[in-house]
Amino acid sequence: METDLVFSSFKKTGDLLIAISQREDGNMKVYYKNGIDKKAIINREGFLNKLGLSESLVVSVKSIHGSRVEIVSENNRGNFIDNTDGLITNKKDVFLSITVADCLPVMIFDPVKKVIALLHCGWKGLEKGIIETAINKIKNSFNVNTKNLVAHIGPGIGSCHYEVKKDFLTKFKSCPVVIKKSGDQYFMDLKLLAKLQLEQCGLKSKNIEISPICTYCQSGKYFSHRKDRSRPVKAMMVVSGIKQIQA
Repeated sequence: METDLVFSSFKKTGDLLIAISQREDGNMKVYYKNGIDKKAIINREGFLNKLGLSESLVVSVKSIHGSRVEIVSENNRGNFIDNTDGLITNKKDVFLSITVADCLPVMIFDPVKKVIALLHCGWKGLEKGIIETAINKIKNSFNVNTKNLVAHIGPGIGSCHYEVKKDFLTKFKSCPVVIKKSGDQYFMDLKLLAKLQLEQCGLKSKNIEISPICTYCQSGKYFSHRKDRSRPVKAMMVVSGIKQIQA
């Protein structure tokens, strides 16, 4: 169980939980186009139990590499939200969950208003503006000052292994620094792109932490879609939320 990916400022907030499963915990992706993985349901429950949680407290997504972000509450616990790649809540004991296998888990937190967001960010979601969508929802729905926001960009594929086609130069022409050429190959820095987008939305650079973990390089510990080439895709589970402190 990985908990050291927590942004250092969060460690001062004892009621905040964030964790990511590892390969040894098993596949956590339940829903596929052709059905469900029943073993993943068991794996998820086992991982959540280690965190002192259960699926009945968790809101999950059926991600589609889009930019839809939903605000959730106690009424959504135990459910998977269709066609969604991001979740936001200001409720305690409502734990947000996504699955990743090279894509980035991005957590955004306001320690003042106690609002938390968890986003599944691949290149498609970042291109479609999922970070901007999430931060606008946080600001408009909870009257949050973006200067107070802190963020963590979690383990994901690094630019060392994320080879892309030349047309990505056009897709991200407004941010060419995230595409690097090496010989005849092009490589994308997803983590840098996420950081720059967070900054463009008003977050302070010092409040953004980037995990150095590349899931491709550490595929013995994490699932990596690029490295594994598994069909169907196997993925880790990321969970975040604010725990209700018991008196």
